[in-house]
Amino acid sequence: MDKHLANKNYHNSVRAICQQSAFWKPFFATNGLSQRKRGILLLQGPVGPFFSRLQVYLETRGLDVRRVCFNAGDRFFARGMKRFSFGGSLDEWRNWLTEYLSAADIGYIILFGSERPVHKVALAVARQHGIRVLSLEEGYIRPGYVTVEEGGNNANSPIAGLLPPDDYDPVEQEAANVVPYRGLHSMCGYGALYYALRTVFQTSREKNIFHRPISVLPDIFLWARNGTRKVFRQHRCFAAIQKLLEHKDGRYFLVPLQVAVDSNMQDAAKGWDTTRLITATLSSFARNPDTEARLVFKVHPLERGHFRHGPLIRATAEALGIGDRVDVIETGSLGLLARHAAGMITITSTSGLSAIYHGTPLLVIVEAIYANPRLAICANGAPDFDTFWSTRHTASTAARASYISWLIKMSLVPGDFYAADGMKAACEGVFAKLIHGAASHKTATTDARSVAPSAGLRIVANAKLPPQSNHHAVRNLE
Repeated sequence: MDKHLANKNYHNSVRAICQQSAFWKPFFATNGLSQRKRGILLLQGPVGPFFSRLQVYLETRGLDVRRVCFNAGDRFFARGMKRFSFGGSLDEWRNWLTEYLSAADIGYIILFGSERPVHKVALAVARQHGIRVLSLEEGYIRPGYVTVEEGGNNANSPIAGLLPPDDYDPVEQEAANVVPYRGLHSMCGYGALYYALRTVFQTSREKNIFHRPISVLPDIFLWARNGTRKVFRQHRCFAAIQKLLEHKDGRYFLVPLQVAVDSNMQDAAKGWDTTRLITATLSSFARNPDTEARLVFKVHPLERGHFRHGPLIRATAEALGIGDRVDVIETGSLGLLARHAAGMITITSTSGLSAIYHGTPLLVIVEAIYANPRLAICANGAPDFDTFWSTRHTASTAARASYISWLIKMSLVPGDFYAADGMKAACEGVFAKLIHGAASHKTATTDARSVAPSAGLRIVANAKLPPQSNHHAVRNLE
């Protein structure tokens, strides 16, 4: 077919799709939403049925919702929904979405994971069209919360690196009775089904935009190994934790390891990955003059079966002469370890919030939502590990409590993406953000930006939050 004719037919098809939809109707005034546009476009969501439930929830409240599916896993969990299917390159995706948004009356795009390639393109195209984007992510504090922010998450959050306004009063925020939803097992089941469908029924055009490489049979083995490692190594890990708490309280440094394929570990990590983190911290720790201190690596629960760095840690530690001062913990409470640590080092993990909450000195290697020099040592990609071993840099108790409370208010809503009861709460939270979030969020972030350089945080030595403060945060950070 003539290339010009193909392009002409392509553009006409996009316009036809938009004209057949009901995107031209205004938002219901009773919902308090913009009366200009009522169309909602969903892109990729969490594995499982959450985006389908969100689509139904929003439609029952008068919104016109469409979803773009990028693979068989998306299509399976969007059965019976109003949807489009897309397969092609990122450039073709950019062209399609640009044409679609020019023709359709879209008010918001909602997506999960702002660092996925297709979503990075969507964010750029949405900005060009003046369309707002709600970006969802696993809760910065969980279980009990999910993250819902405008424009991006973590280092791309609109409040990344900011602090509460001077006049922010955490007492004004009602301490919600947050439910500790348990959706891990459901997430694993949904994930297994999603990636199996995606891999088995993939097309060459869909494969071009996969954000996470998955091979079904090897991955089944690795997830089975995750479960067996948890069962058979649990006793050994608990014994190691107990020994640390009894004999090295405040004398060990904690290094939480992130999921290797986490989108936040790609471009935003500035060349840092698990291997580099391990070798760099071990090399520096070998120079630490405090020979009684220990270095503890905590494996992420979702990485336990995929974790291949145990031999690297042991071999490197032995070669440096510190093999008897290094621990690898594969299961156990990160919050408990953070509370009793002398310090924490992370690339960009939200586990850094646990260190902030507990008043544990924190070194964050690259940008993160909490990367503010009043809260942590921010390395901007060039960490000085040698100095960190003797650092006691923490903010005051009141400042940390205020920050955690403000973060919950600005970026989180109660709910869960995988537990059935949590999905309903999360849908309610997303809808509330659509109605009220934009205006209040803009005002609050403007205030925060104006006070961030002089927020009056006092640096103290290892100040801990009192047990009675912010009880809902305690449960989710420990």
